[in-house]
Amino acid sequence: MPGSSDGSLRLARLGAIEVASRAALGQQFDKHSHDELVISANLLGEEQVWLDGRTFSAGAGCITTYNPGEIQSGGVLPGQPWHYVGLYVPVDYLANSLGHERLQFVRPWQYAPALTSELAAAVNTCLSDDALLRERGEEQVTLLLGRVVRGAGVSLAAPREAGHLAVRRLQELLAARLEATPSLDEMATELSLSKFHLLRSFQKHTGLSPRQWAMQLRTRRAQGLLRQGMAPSAVAHALGFADQSHLNRHFRAAYGLSPGRYQALLRR
Repeated sequence: MPGSSDGSLRLARLGAIEVASRAALGQQFDKHSHDELVISANLLGEEQVWLDGRTFSAGAGCITTYNPGEIQSGGVLPGQPWHYVGLYVPVDYLANSLGHERLQFVRPWQYAPALTSELAAAVNTCLSDDALLRERGEEQVTLLLGRVVRGAGVSLAAPREAGHLAVRRLQELLAARLEATPSLDEMATELSLSKFHLLRSFQKHTGLSPRQWAMQLRTRRAQGLLRQGMAPSAVAHALGFADQSHLNRHFRAAYGLSPGRYQALLRR
């Protein structure tokens, strides 16, 4: 599939991997998460990152790495130019490529200007209209992933713990009832906790309220359904959004484009 352009954004899917290149002014993303491992190489601008309660800056030449499900947000100051390339890689794909059953990134930030430039060049090749060049770009990206992993460090242990047992139980409850988020009273009763204790514990471990966490998960699930070709209106209905405009608002805040535009870019 050739790369597509929507002003500042180019996006393409190559097998299991999705790649993107984006240039923008003052771009900001609300708190959200992804189903895949996310690798972002910053070519221009100083991104301010919030990641599971931690904050750090990533300037030009920096590579940031995020594990599936980690709550993140970030962006640059209003009016500041920002250019980055991104890779969205299923964890099983990367683990199998490196000969492991599963893995997760340990360090979310590395300064690697040379690797950043090589990643940008490889992603640009992946976004070419020439099928042979796209295949070459996919090969380049695959080889570079090993170097990204070495810089980020990986853990081969069990999946990352979500925090306190009650928080994990509530996350499971919210995920199971994603189309209709339980009321606060229902959550507290289910977990045998006071509403105050529930909210305080959840906020401490995730940086979000239960309703905010459910919404970012709903938006993340919407991205997966859109990739499968489901119409935005059907996605909104399936995941309990009030209507398609409600989905549009949250999807754009999290990922920087509307659901319809996201699908259009992947189809070209």
